[in-house]
Amino acid sequence: MQGLHSVVLAACAVSFPAIGATWIVNPGESIQDAVDQASPGDTIHILPGTYREAGRDCPSLTNPRQRCGVRITKDDLHLVGARLPGQPVVLENAGGQDEGIEVAVQDARGDACLDDPSQRIQGSTLEGLTVNGFSDNGIYLFCVDHFTIRNCETHDNVEYGLFPSHSAFGLITGNVATGSNDTGIYVGESHDVRVTHNAAHGNVSGFEIENSSGVELDHNLAVGNTAGILSFTLPFLDVNVNEDNSIHHNTAVLNNRDNTCTEGDVCLVPIGTGILLISTQRNQVRNNVALGDNSVGIALVDLCTVIQEPQELCRLLGIDPPGGTRIERNIALGNGQNPDVKRLPPDTPGADLLWTGLGEDNCWSRNLSEIDVTPVPFPECQ
Repeated sequence: MQGLHSVVLAACAVSFPAIGATWIVNPGESIQDAVDQASPGDTIHILPGTYREAGRDCPSLTNPRQRCGVRITKDDLHLVGARLPGQPVVLENAGGQDEGIEVAVQDARGDACLDDPSQRIQGSTLEGLTVNGFSDNGIYLFCVDHFTIRNCETHDNVEYGLFPSHSAFGLITGNVATGSNDTGIYVGESHDVRVTHNAAHGNVSGFEIENSSGVELDHNLAVGNTAGILSFTLPFLDVNVNEDNSIHHNTAVLNNRDNTCTEGDVCLVPIGTGILLISTQRNQVRNNVALGDNSVGIALVDLCTVIQEPQELCRLLGIDPPGGTRIERNIALGNGQNPDVKRLPPDTPGADLLWTGLGEDNCWSRNLSEIDVTPVPFPECQ
């Protein structure tokens, strides 16, 4: 019997890994102190209240002089706000802090972490947190795999709300992002991320997919931004393609907010944009609704037309016109009524559907629209 007992215990030890510890943070205590004490696999439960952390230098080298409210440099930590009705868990800028929460290996670099596993965090969960008023980003994940951002809110962070970059195999769901002068919910230089059932309003860009692949952006609401949803390719980044992304069952309505960008390419985004794709490859745009966006409902364009430069420049930069993008079964109505002539290319009218006519194997089918603008007929999807 002794031998059998030992075998059973050994089998249980193999079948049921150890469960991480749970840490409780009360109002008036430090979230960072709990993070510092926790080990991979642990969960940090934060009770309702408003937290202002002393702040420390941020771990990644993207902006080495930045300060973070909370920094996470360990694998597989779960930061969970115990939100009750009317009693959120709020992290506020205590002053002089750039990032609300940053998850990254110490000294992580984008040009290194794409190929070096030691530069990457494995596993990270952020849930039930409200992050407000930081001078750069609310929640920043850099070089993180297998992450979840669930039921969080970001308000009035100057640049981005939720910002995973150089990351992979992630889920972003149930979040709300408002008041960013760049993007509410952004996925950049990443792959295999799902962005589903979120809301973004009052930002310059509601949602962005930048130089990423395998991103599924679905069942989201973008209302009252400058632009609802952007998917694009830009030069000079660590990842140089935007391909094989799926944008479906989203609603982009009344995105006519002033463009209050502080710097960067988002300053070129026309006021009144529903869904805009720039030099994308094999993106799918289907079953979306774009209503009342003053410049354009759904647009497929090439980068050099947007920046109003000769096509030769884009060829030199290695940025091709859009290719293989399918735009199907969307509803785009009541758009283009007051186009942003300051930012649109000269003589571009407002439209429900717009295509610059460049690129190969793009197609359009079964869309409901009234104002279509293209120099050539829309090719039908087969």
